[in-house]
Amino acid sequence: MKLAGDLVIREATNKDIEGIIEVLKTIYLQDVAWAERAIKKLLATENYVILVAELDDQVVGFIDYYILPSIWEKRNEATINNFFIHKDYQGKGVGSRLLEEVIKRTDEIGIVELHVGTEKKNERAIRLYKKHGFLTEYLLLERVRTPFQKKYKCRGIVLPR
Repeated sequence: MKLAGDLVIREATNKDIEGIIEVLKTIYLQDVAWAERAIKKLLATENYVILVAELDDQVVGFIDYYILPSIWEKRNEATINNFFIHKDYQGKGVGSRLLEEVIKRTDEIGIVELHVGTEKKNERAIRLYKKHGFLTEYLLLERVRTPFQKKYKCRGIVLPR
């Protein structure tokens, strides 16, 4: 049963943080307090957009993206950063509607390149992205620090407690 026709897609506000957390809990979430602070900071970040999919006043999915200028080309690019659908609503068109809204919004402001990444084995996500026109592939490498590496110093965003 497809539910996408009944969905409301809109920009998230601080009032949606709890609903976003509930979606994350159905998929994967390490630390609720950290996630709440991170979402609040992202909502206040310029050129960072979080969209929620709402059904009967319940957040059932969200997608976010950021827009940055390209250093080597005279244009802005956008990258989808997070994209999660509540496990009970997967396969019902929610993800397609959210992705379509991001594509529409970035097209409207002249974004030429929209990037998204996923795990190489996430075939369901790859099919969804290809269905919506994401065809060019490139390699994105990741370095993950384990908690046992003591010589590493983190120089990045510090979230307030």
